Amino acid sequence: MIKKKTRIVAGIMSGTSVDGIDCVIMQIRRKENGIAWKLLTHVQKKFPTDVADAVLRNSDPSASRVDEINDINQALSYYYAETIKRAASKAAKKIDLIGCHGQTIYHRPQKERRYGKRFGATLQIGDPSTLAILTGIPVVGNFRAADVAAGGEGAPLVPYADYLLFNNRKKSRLLLNIGGIANFTYLQQNAKPADVIAFDTGPGNMGIDALVKEYFDKQYDRNGAIARKGRVHESLFMKLIQHPYLQRKPPKSTGREEFGKTFLKKLKQYIPSGCSKEDIITTVTEFTAWSIFYSFSEHITKKINVDEIIVSGGGAKNKFILEALEDYFVASTVMTSKEVGLPPETKEAASFAVLANETIDRKPGNLPSVTGASHRVPLGTIAIPN
Repeated sequence: MIKKKTRIVAGIMSGTSVDGIDCVIMQIRRKENGIAWKLLTHVQKKFPTDVADAVLRNSDPSASRVDEINDINQALSYYYAETIKRAASKAAKKIDLIGCHGQTIYHRPQKERRYGKRFGATLQIGDPSTLAILTGIPVVGNFRAADVAAGGEGAPLVPYADYLLFNNRKKSRLLLNIGGIANFTYLQQNAKPADVIAFDTGPGNMGIDALVKEYFDKQYDRNGAIARKGRVHESLFMKLIQHPYLQRKPPKSTGREEFGKTFLKKLKQYIPSGCSKEDIITTVTEFTAWSIFYSFSEHITKKINVDEIIVSGGGAKNKFILEALEDYFVASTVMTSKEVGLPPETKEAASFAVLANETIDRKPGNLPSVTGASHRVPLGTIAIPN
């Protein structure tokens, strides 16, 4: 497998929204200056409610239990294995390699002094060794730890995959992923790895989904239909845009620690009388789109235009967000990643297939200009089934 120039690689991802698993199978061929790729198939698997609840509960330091973390670490590997086997059957291909991001339950990349040492730390569960044994296929997992060990944020890691997948000689592109957290990668035309700019912009669907669940008993706002019924409440919006994360300079990353329960608790304190439930959803959804635009204009440069904005993740299905982005980025073409070969729900999983392939070829997968690491390093732990 190591000697192959063309490999069949499975990529698997379960993100901060904890709504389930995305698995892709890709054909990846090494070229002199990068890769050639083709998406073969994609499958999704929803998490059972008790699994999702356990992940969320154990992502909260005040509620987590080591025995539950131990169990869910193994259980996730079984769900990943089932999903990969289903995808392999659908693709009718023998898989050479698996790239598995795992499920982040805590992320503290900033260096702090703990137990007499100063370090950052990140924890993804879903054991790579168990997955390798269950599938009989080598697995690259635990991608973030190497970058954190090298002094980086451990996120975002997708930008180097974005570079390999979407760099264009003639067009500048903003690869925008709206999952639980939103992040983007800016590629100037004919970019080199050192030119890549990327970071987490702030909230994606995380707050929207939680509020839609609480107020409307729905898993998410399908097509942005609820957001369309309300209006942006100015006083609430003005409170949201003062979030300190937005002022932090890149490289930076964020997660449930900043935009989870604590964020929602503060948000509810800001809700004025007369603000309907629909208004709340509209305002929070507008905040997601605004924070993306603000991050681009404030932290990249106000003078740069971008030719194409390519949106992936669950937020790509929210028409309210897409239309808001068109209003903010008036000189750019806004599209979903489906128009460039990867349906929106596949891009993150595809990215970890690409990064796993880079690791097997002994190539670094991080970008210090993006994560703040001291140097480029190969990413992930390799688990061999036999």
